[in-house]
Amino acid sequence: MLKGLKRNAIKKSIDAHLKKRDAESRSISNLKTLAVLIDASHSINIISLLKLANELGVSSGALKVMGYKEDQKDIEDDKDTAYYNDKSFGVNGAVKSRSLQEFINKDYDVLINFYGKDKMELNYVAAASKAKLKVGFADVDNRINDLIIGATTDDANLFISELKKYLKILQII
Repeated sequence: MLKGLKRNAIKKSIDAHLKKRDAESRSISNLKTLAVLIDASHSINIISLLKLANELGVSSGALKVMGYKEDQKDIEDDKDTAYYNDKSFGVNGAVKSRSLQEFINKDYDVLINFYGKDKMELNYVAAASKAKLKVGFADVDNRINDLIIGATTDDANLFISELKKYLKILQII
């Protein structure tokens, strides 16, 4: 029963963040900081993410990767943690994890939502993020992302090339 209450609270929070985002207008003059939100339950090639940051002109120090692991029971909450799970949310849907809250509150230039399946916990972080531009895949809730790329998570090279092309068109890189 508590799990159901938590899920409903998270869904309401997602909708509230999406409505608030529609009212905001943000512009990016050039790309300096990059965040990547991944579904860590699936194998992700971290080297391709570093390659992406490098190709976009972002230093590895300005890249932050946060992953959601639904199968991991306990995740330590410290400054360097790059993962979160269901226990990172309270019954009321609020974020309990300090590292996850810092990730959400940081004003990144671009957030790449690198997951191809709708998961409420990933959608919440993507919707709540203060990133100026949100990029993701077509299979995910299209209200979350500002730029949707029609590739799959399996074809990282196509995603990278398409992302670079659109960021050049938008004069961000």
